[in-house]
Amino acid sequence: MSNLNGAIQRSVSINFVGRYSNIAVQLVVTGILARLLNPHDFGVVAVLAVLVTFFSFISEMGLGPAIVQFRELQPSAVSALFWMTVGVGSLLGLVFALSGPVIGSFYRETGYVSLAQYLAASIALSCWGIVPLALLRKAQQFRSIVVVEVASALLSGVIAIGAAYRGWGVAALATKSVSYATFMLTFCLIASRFNPFTRPDFRHIGNVLTYSGYQFAFTIVNYFTRNLDKLVIGKLMGGNLLGMYDMSYRLMLMPISNLTQIISPALQPIYAVHQSDRSTIFASYRQVVRILSIAGGFVGAACYLCSHEIILLAYGEKWIAAATLFSILSLSIPVQVVLSSSGAIFQAIGRTDLLSLSGLLSACCSVGAMIAGALSGSLVLFCWLLVGSFFINGIQAYIILIRYGFGETLRCFFRPSAGVLCGTALILAACVAAQCFIHPADFSIATLVGKIATLTILYIAVLIVTGDLLFLRRCLSLRNTSAEERESKLALNEGLPS
Repeated sequence: MSNLNGAIQRSVSINFVGRYSNIAVQLVVTGILARLLNPHDFGVVAVLAVLVTFFSFISEMGLGPAIVQFRELQPSAVSALFWMTVGVGSLLGLVFALSGPVIGSFYRETGYVSLAQYLAASIALSCWGIVPLALLRKAQQFRSIVVVEVASALLSGVIAIGAAYRGWGVAALATKSVSYATFMLTFCLIASRFNPFTRPDFRHIGNVLTYSGYQFAFTIVNYFTRNLDKLVIGKLMGGNLLGMYDMSYRLMLMPISNLTQIISPALQPIYAVHQSDRSTIFASYRQVVRILSIAGGFVGAACYLCSHEIILLAYGEKWIAAATLFSILSLSIPVQVVLSSSGAIFQAIGRTDLLSLSGLLSACCSVGAMIAGALSGSLVLFCWLLVGSFFINGIQAYIILIRYGFGETLRCFFRPSAGVLCGTALILAACVAAQCFIHPADFSIATLVGKIATLTILYIAVLIVTGDLLFLRRCLSLRNTSAEERESKLALNEGLPS
C-alpha cells in the first residue's frame, strides 16, 4: 500500500505545480487582456461561456473516466470511442452554432450570432480531445498533462493578447477559447501517441458506454444542482441578494477547488490499476481522507474565524454584508473537501451506478434545502439550510460508497480520521463561540495575522493530541525514500513485521 500512497504523493506534487502554474499564466493573461479590452467584452463572452460549459458537459458523456477505468481496451475500441466523440462533438458544435440567432435574440445582442459560430469550434475540439487526454491519465502521465495544459494556456493567451492588441475586441476572447482547445487536442495526440486512424471496432465498447452512461447522468444532475441556487435566489430574492450570495459562494469554493483539484485527478488513474483489489484501495483511501480532513478542517475554521477580514480584503467595504454569508458557507468546507474526492473512488471501483444514485439523492436534498430557504425570504437561513444539505449529502454518499461499494462499515473507514474529525468539530465550535464575543472592526492585517496564528497554534495542539501531526510527518518521511524503505517504515510504524 505504501507504493500506492507514494504514487499518489508524487502525482499530487506534479498536479500542484501544474495547477498553480496554470493559475499564474491565466492571471497574467487576464490582466493584460483586461487592459486591452473593456468590461462589456468580458461580459458578452461570460454569457456564452456558461452555455459552452453546458454543451461541453454533454459532449463529454462520461467517456474520460470510462477510458481510464477499462484497462483491457484494444486500440480498435479506443479508435471507435474517438470517432464517436468526433461525431458527437461535431453535432453539438453545429447545434450551438445554429443557436446563435436564438441567443442573440434572447439577449438582444447581435454579436452573439457570430460569436456562437466561432465558439462552436471550441465545443467540437474539446470533445475530440477527450480520448487522447484520457489515455494520458490512464497511463498516469501527469507530468505530460501538466506540460500540455500550461503550454496550451500560455500559447492561447499569447494569441488572444495579439488579437486584442490588433483591435479584435470580444473576438480575441473567443479566439483564446478556440486556440486553447486546438492546442490541447494537438498536444494530447502527440503526447499520448494515439493513432486515431486505427480501424475502429464498435462491437466491444458496450461496457464502456454503460459505465460512462451512469457517469454522464451524475455529471448532468450535479451540474444543474450546483447552478440551481443562483436561479432560485435570483428569481425569489432579487439581483442584489444574488450578488452577495454568489460572491460569497465563489470565495468559499476557492480553497475547496484548490485543495481537491490537485488530489482528485490522481486518484482514479492510480486506483483503477488496483480495481480488482478493493481492500488495497480501501486502506489507501482511508489515509487520503485523513489528510483531506486535516487540511479541510483547518481551512474551514480559518475561513469562518476570519470571514470579516477575508471579505474586506477580497472585495472591499461595500461587500461587508456578505461576511455573514461567507462565514456560514465556510462551515461546509471540511465536508466538501472530503466529499469531493469520493467521485473518483466510485469511478475507480467501477461503480458509477452507485455514483449516479448518490448524485440523485444529493440533488433531491440540496434542491429541497434551496427551495425552502428561498421561500423563507432569508438569505441567512438559505445558507444554513444549504450547509445542512452538504453534511447530509456527505453522510449518504459515504454510506453508499463504503457499505455498498466496498462492503465495509463506516466505523472501520473513518477510524483513522476520528481524532481529527472530533478535533475539527471542537475547534469550529470554539470559533463560533468566539465570533459571538468578537465585534467586527475595520480591516487590519494585524488582526488577520493574529487570528490565523492563534488558530494555527490551537490546531497543531489538537493534531498532536490526536496523533495526526505524527501521521503527517510519516507521510512526508515516506515521500523521498525508495519503495523498499517505504515498505519497511510503514510496517514499523504500524507495528507489523517488515
